[in-house]
Amino acid sequence: MLRAIRRRTAIIGFLAGMLAPSVVLAHAFPVKSAPRVGASVPAAPKAVRIWFDGELNTLFSKVTVKNAMGKVVSKGRGHVSTANPRLLEVGLKPLSPGHYWVYWRVVARDGHHTEGRFPFTVT
Repeated sequence: MLRAIRRRTAIIGFLAGMLAPSVVLAHAFPVKSAPRVGASVPAAPKAVRIWFDGELNTLFSKVTVKNAMGKVVSKGRGHVSTANPRLLEVGLKPLSPGHYWVYWRVVARDGHHTEGRFPFTVT
Protein backbone atom coordinates (compact mmCIF):
# COMPACT_ATOMS: atom_id res chain seq x y z
CA MET A 1 0.00 0.00 0.00
CA LEU A 2 2.78 2.43 0.95
CA ARG A 3 4.52 1.53 -2.27
CA ALA A 4 1.39 2.35 -4.32
CA ILE A 5 1.04 5.73 -2.58
CA ARG A 6 4.68 6.59 -3.34
CA ARG A 7 4.21 5.61 -6.98
CA ARG A 8 1.06 7.75 -7.31
CA THR A 9 2.81 10.68 -5.60
CA ALA A 10 5.75 10.37 -8.00
CA ILE A 11 3.43 10.22 -11.03
CA ILE A 12 1.39 13.20 -9.83
CA GLY A 13 4.61 15.16 -9.15
CA PHE A 14 5.95 14.35 -12.60
CA LEU A 15 2.71 15.37 -14.33
CA ALA A 16 2.47 18.58 -12.30
CA GLY A 17 6.01 19.45 -13.32
CA MET A 18 5.21 18.84 -16.97
CA LEU A 19 2.08 20.98 -16.85
CA ALA A 20 3.56 23.86 -14.86
CA PRO A 21 4.55 26.91 -16.90
CA SER A 22 8.23 26.90 -17.70
CA VAL A 23 10.55 29.85 -17.47
CA VAL A 24 11.34 31.19 -20.92
CA LEU A 25 14.99 32.01 -21.41
CA ALA A 26 15.71 33.95 -24.55
CA HIS A 27 18.55 35.77 -26.23
CA ALA A 28 18.41 39.52 -26.78
CA PHE A 29 18.01 40.36 -30.46
CA PRO A 30 18.17 43.80 -32.12
CA VAL A 31 14.85 45.33 -33.13
CA LYS A 32 16.11 48.59 -34.65
CA SER A 33 19.23 50.69 -35.01
CA ALA A 34 20.33 54.21 -35.83
CA PRO A 35 21.72 54.35 -38.43
CA ARG A 36 19.58 51.55 -39.82
CA VAL A 37 21.12 48.30 -41.02
CA GLY A 38 22.54 48.85 -44.52
CA ALA A 39 21.53 52.52 -44.59
CA SER A 40 23.21 55.21 -46.66
CA VAL A 41 23.21 58.42 -44.66
CA PRO A 42 24.04 61.85 -46.09
CA ALA A 43 25.63 63.13 -42.87
CA ALA A 44 27.95 61.27 -40.53
CA PRO A 45 26.18 60.17 -37.35
CA LYS A 46 27.65 61.18 -34.00
CA ALA A 47 26.68 57.84 -32.42
CA VAL A 48 25.38 54.37 -33.19
CA ARG A 49 22.41 53.09 -31.20
CA ILE A 50 20.93 49.59 -31.21
CA TRP A 51 17.67 48.74 -29.45
CA PHE A 52 17.11 45.13 -28.33
CA ASP A 53 14.02 43.10 -27.46
CA GLY A 54 15.31 42.34 -23.96
CA GLU A 55 17.30 43.94 -21.17
CA LEU A 56 21.08 43.76 -21.47
CA ASN A 57 23.79 42.99 -18.95
CA THR A 58 25.77 46.22 -18.65
CA LEU A 59 29.11 44.54 -17.85
CA PHE A 60 29.26 42.21 -20.84
CA SER A 61 27.63 44.15 -23.68
CA LYS A 62 29.63 46.21 -26.16
CA VAL A 63 29.53 47.77 -29.60
CA THR A 64 32.41 48.85 -31.85
CA VAL A 65 32.38 50.62 -35.21
CA LYS A 66 35.14 50.14 -37.81
CA ASN A 67 35.81 51.69 -41.19
CA ALA A 68 36.29 49.67 -44.38
CA MET A 69 39.98 49.14 -43.57
CA GLY A 70 39.22 47.78 -40.09
CA LYS A 71 40.26 50.85 -38.11
CA VAL A 72 38.13 51.52 -35.03
CA VAL A 73 36.20 54.78 -35.39
CA SER A 74 34.03 54.48 -32.29
CA LYS A 75 34.81 56.14 -28.97
CA GLY A 76 35.36 53.43 -26.37
CA ARG A 77 33.59 50.08 -26.28
CA GLY A 78 30.07 51.43 -26.04
CA HIS A 79 27.64 50.95 -23.19
CA VAL A 80 24.12 50.07 -22.21
CA SER A 81 22.09 53.23 -21.62
CA THR A 82 21.36 54.01 -17.98
CA ALA A 83 17.93 55.32 -19.02
CA ASN A 84 17.02 52.28 -21.14
CA PRO A 85 18.48 48.81 -20.36
CA ARG A 86 17.51 47.66 -23.88
CA LEU A 87 19.64 50.29 -25.65
CA LEU A 88 23.30 49.77 -26.58
CA GLU A 89 25.14 52.86 -27.82
CA VAL A 90 28.57 54.19 -28.68
CA GLY A 91 29.86 57.61 -29.74
CA LEU A 92 31.73 58.05 -33.01
CA LYS A 93 34.78 60.00 -34.07
CA PRO A 94 34.16 62.36 -37.01
CA LEU A 95 33.47 60.13 -40.02
CA SER A 96 34.33 60.83 -43.64
CA PRO A 97 32.29 59.40 -46.52
CA GLY A 98 32.73 55.66 -46.78
CA HIS A 99 31.59 52.24 -45.63
CA TYR A 100 31.45 51.31 -41.94
CA TRP A 101 30.70 48.16 -39.95
CA VAL A 102 29.01 47.99 -36.57
CA TYR A 103 30.06 44.99 -34.46
CA TRP A 104 27.93 44.26 -31.41
CA ARG A 105 28.07 41.65 -28.69
CA VAL A 106 25.54 41.47 -25.88
CA VAL A 107 24.65 39.31 -22.94
CA ALA A 108 20.98 39.37 -21.98
CA ARG A 109 19.97 39.67 -18.34
CA ASP A 110 19.20 35.93 -18.41
CA GLY A 111 22.83 35.21 -19.35
CA HIS A 112 22.41 34.33 -23.04
CA HIS A 113 24.99 35.70 -25.47
CA THR A 114 24.20 37.14 -28.92
CA GLU A 115 26.42 38.95 -31.39
CA GLY A 116 26.30 40.32 -34.88
CA ARG A 117 27.36 43.02 -37.28
CA PHE A 118 25.84 45.29 -39.86
CA PRO A 119 27.04 47.89 -42.36
CA PHE A 120 26.11 51.47 -43.06
CA THR A 121 27.49 54.05 -45.49
CA VAL A 122 28.16 57.76 -45.16
CA THR A 123 27.66 59.34 -48.60
